[in-house]
Amino acid sequence: MSLKDSTREVHRIIIAGFGGQGVLTLGRLLCMSAMSEGKEVTYLPSYGSEVRGGTANCHVVISPDQIFSPFVEKADSLIILNRASFERFRDAIRPGGLLVVNTSLVELGDYESTHQVTVLPVPATEQAAELGNVLVGNVLLLGAFRKATGICCRKSVEQAIRQLLTGRKSRDIEVNQKALERGTQLAAELLQPK
Repeated sequence: MSLKDSTREVHRIIIAGFGGQGVLTLGRLLCMSAMSEGKEVTYLPSYGSEVRGGTANCHVVISPDQIFSPFVEKADSLIILNRASFERFRDAIRPGGLLVVNTSLVELGDYESTHQVTVLPVPATEQAAELGNVLVGNVLLLGAFRKATGICCRKSVEQAIRQLLTGRKSRDIEVNQKALERGTQLAAELLQPK
């Protein structure tokens, strides 16, 4: 599967990081975006009892057809936000898959040469800090993932952000839209043929 073919088949994704990094929000935004385009989705969140600072992950499956299990044993893509999650899920990706990783918090070592996957290294925490809010690193990674896979269109993600961020959270819509754009730009640069 090439990265851009993910819209025509089942795509299994594991998203993982610390509680408070927006892992579950990233998963929800991805699901909302895909559903708005008529795709079938499942969302299976998991988090430690301490929530903030503890572990959080979610399994997302996106398909043009009915989905039979929400559990992801071998992912087509991993979106990893911190080191502990990288250590836990580094081998839960199939050969030829995509790893989108927050390189502000994760050093990959020789991972790329020992695993047969495409790595999209995004310094999400640093880039989010430049935008004025480190909490939008999750949306930055979503922008990079969306650009790399074509799994949903940008307008769907923008709409999902507006739907999810309501009430007092609506003040964060603009910075999240900027993070989505920055992630898209970074992925476009990183995916350029060399």
